[in-house]
Amino acid sequence: MKRAVYLTLLGLCFLLIPLGTLAQLQPTTDSDTVYFTSNRKKINIPFKLVHNLVVIPVQINTSQPLNFILDSGVRNTLITRLYFSDSLDLKDASKITIKGLGEGHDIDAFFSTGNHMYMDGIKGDNHSVYVLMEDVFNLSTRMGMPVHGIIGYDIFKNFIVKINYSTKMLTLYRPDVKLRKKRKAEEYPLMIEGTKPYMVGTVKQHNGDTLDVKLIVDTGASHSLSLYLPTNEKLSLPPKVMEAYLGRGLSGDINGKIGRLSSFRLGKYKLENLTASYPDEEGIKLALNIADRNGNMGSDILKRFTVIFDYPHQRITLIPNHKFKEPFSYNMAGFEVSTPLPGTNFYVVSNVVDDSPANKVGVQAGDQLLHINGRDCTDLTLQELLEMLESKPGRKLRLRLKREQEILNVDFVLQSRI
Repeated sequence: MKRAVYLTLLGLCFLLIPLGTLAQLQPTTDSDTVYFTSNRKKINIPFKLVHNLVVIPVQINTSQPLNFILDSGVRNTLITRLYFSDSLDLKDASKITIKGLGEGHDIDAFFSTGNHMYMDGIKGDNHSVYVLMEDVFNLSTRMGMPVHGIIGYDIFKNFIVKINYSTKMLTLYRPDVKLRKKRKAEEYPLMIEGTKPYMVGTVKQHNGDTLDVKLIVDTGASHSLSLYLPTNEKLSLPPKVMEAYLGRGLSGDINGKIGRLSSFRLGKYKLENLTASYPDEEGIKLALNIADRNGNMGSDILKRFTVIFDYPHQRITLIPNHKFKEPFSYNMAGFEVSTPLPGTNFYVVSNVVDDSPANKVGVQAGDQLLHINGRDCTDLTLQELLEMLESKPGRKLRLRLKREQEILNVDFVLQSRI
């Protein structure tokens, strides 16, 4: 039986990549140095925003610029997929076995030290890299573009990092730069434990209970909140939830439930009727054993602000943007979309939820999407397509599909299940 798929929860697998766990299993180095290659005080790097995730160009050794997801929840650079034309020239590589979160098997990887990392105006020396032998995440097909890996702590620990989700601009400042405080900017403590950033927020559940929760601030998680029920007896499921496939950890699938919270507060900022995921305990048992936290806060919340991470001074600044009051949406069509040819606008249905609007009219996994509401899908970016599936209850969608050699036309109405 297939379960609900929550597209914006793709990033849960990034949160759950246990590179902190890898640090316990494998020797890592803190002697790497990442620095500006000039005397500039700041560097601006445009980024792409897909599934609420920040994608930036990074070069490893002699490689061409590769696409990396900027993830504040991971320690070391992780290569998840290389293409035929990609070459890294890795230094001092040794084969290791990794066990991560999720219900599945261990995977093989290479651990390499002594590498160089380059971004525009930035160089990293003695850089550590993990290279997965198996593309367990399928990031490229889910993101609609070639995605080669994930990078995090090496960037955040060395700079003040400003992410402007509205302008899609990443700004890196020298740690000694004093930023001028802007109107509406609110500064909060940021707890750096090990290599991970934490904040405390307050959730209000539908039973009226309010409680403080300690959360990883995770730019690599595309959802809003993920809460771990076993960490606090007062945490409870909302009255209306749906079974969901939440993503993949290094060791397999992570399942759970999705519902809505009455509200979530960060300091003076209050967000209402937001979606939240509740992973099954089996899929997150490793995380429960290695960290004192109640879950994580992802980019469906962060994208509503300009966010300034200041690891050197253990603080974070939030400046609300025009998306702050937008409702929290999710995929109400009941099917997941992937791109078998990353970088092209070629879309297929990769999963259909039982008893969903799409399922009821006969949409099947493997169907190619040709048109949606009269628009040729080859003219739509993946982000535009997903926004149509996540718009609002009651919206009618008209799909033209190709199944083998047959052309099908189906209509259905988006329905909220939570």
